[in-house]
Amino acid sequence: MYRQDFNLIITHLPGYESKRAVIYLLRDLGLWIVDSRPNIVVARTWDDPVKAAHRLKEAVSESGYVPILRIIPVRRVTNPYVDAVREAVHAELRKAGEGSFAIRLDGYLYDDNGRLMHRMDSIRFIAEGVDRKVDLSDPDILVYIKVVRVKGRYMAGIYVGIPGNIISLAKEKLEGMER
Repeated sequence: MYRQDFNLIITHLPGYESKRAVIYLLRDLGLWIVDSRPNIVVARTWDDPVKAAHRLKEAVSESGYVPILRIIPVRRVTNPYVDAVREAVHAELRKAGEGSFAIRLDGYLYDDNGRLMHRMDSIRFIAEGVDRKVDLSDPDILVYIKVVRVKGRYMAGIYVGIPGNIISLAKEKLEGMER
């Protein structure tokens, strides 16, 4: 298990100017930048990551254009091996409320031999032993796993909670245009 180095993952539009705008906004909000990769900034808040994600969303709305696509609060960080991720997800699900669940995996996990697994095989393995109804279209609890490279190491950031706490600004903009 990794030390909890980060608890927010922010994806943004490509380009240097986009990254710079995102980093300035995060610093203005008092967030600590842990690392950045192309189109991703990994950050740390000393507050609850869900509250910080919603605060960041409000700041984006107030400031006008900031090229953020998605804000992902992270409850737990672990190595990207499917056994470790399963253990972390099951622990977080025990703390989550009642209801149906769904698992979304962004990236790839490794098996116990260090080989990359297919996403569906990883999801099936993680879901094994969870005593909840699966609802892929409208779950009460979302398990979102994103594999990111931070400081040269791959890590799995895990969010378990209500789906609305993963903020997709791109999706909200598209829905606003359709009205």
